[in-house]
Amino acid sequence: MEAELFRIAVIGIVAAILAVIISEKKPELGLLLGLAFGIVVLVVAFSKAGAIIEVLEDTVSKAGIDGNLLVPVLKVTGMAYVTQFSVDACRDVGQNSIAGKVETVGKIMMLAVAVPIATSLIRIISSLI
Repeated sequence: MEAELFRIAVIGIVAAILAVIISEKKPELGLLLGLAFGIVVLVVAFSKAGAIIEVLEDTVSKAGIDGNLLVPVLKVTGMAYVTQFSVDACRDVGQNSIAGKVETVGKIMMLAVAVPIATSLIRIISSLI
């Protein structure tokens, strides 16, 4: 996994250098190169998600915790990555105002998805008291 991260980091540096060079003559192509690289990296990262989810599910079941609590955690994590990618893409094209709004909406949506976790924690704490 570390070797793959190293390869992605090197390709990212090369893509960034190419984007700078290309952007001098055709800014829109430099932007597209950056977005394409970002999408490829997200696909690679999400391809690893299955193994991560499997380990988490196994750990949760061994701990005797309700597996349904894992779903919102995974959703929030995915939402955070998608939100950050979108915010970065907006900022890359100089749209800081839109980036800020995407970030705010992402945070609100993540909070909404996290409510079942919070209510479960409150129930657990109140049953202990």
